[in-house]
Amino acid sequence: MSKSFLKFAFTAIMPILLLITVNSDPAAASPNSWLEQCRPYETKVKQILASENIDQDYYYLMVAESHCTPKARSQHGAQGFWQLIPRTSHHYGCFYPDDLECSTRAAARYIKRLQEEFKDFDAVIAAYNMGGHNLKQHGINKSAQALIWTVKRLKRTARRLQNEALAQQ
Repeated sequence: MSKSFLKFAFTAIMPILLLITVNSDPAAASPNSWLEQCRPYETKVKQILASENIDQDYYYLMVAESHCTPKARSQHGAQGFWQLIPRTSHHYGCFYPDDLECSTRAAARYIKRLQEEFKDFDAVIAAYNMGGHNLKQHGINKSAQALIWTVKRLKRTARRLQNEALAQQ
């Protein structure tokens, strides 16, 4: 099987799988449930991002990537809270992807490098998802587009919930 066929199959099939997941398990696609599941980690993650001079909105990237599941594993070998590929995680100093502080610091350093290269928030998310080399070579793929949309949806939902909570006080 050729690499181009596999790439086409992944690009064509991933959005369909995403739709099936959304339609078959509403809780799996619910930003509210993801944000609730991640709430115990939010303050610590945002503190680490701030200490690394990274915009705290990148917290929502972790929420979208793993739903804050420390033992999360992707079909491509990405692991932990931030779904880093082991080689990338190791390069940025983390050998324990299920350790919140270690993986968040590694992800922050990786994001910082991507920001230097790509500047734009959406492009950084896409490069995080598909690798900077692939982004430069092929442009944003459907998987990265779905992740960008999910991160933005999580940010909007979190802000709406925050505003609702403030209004009730």
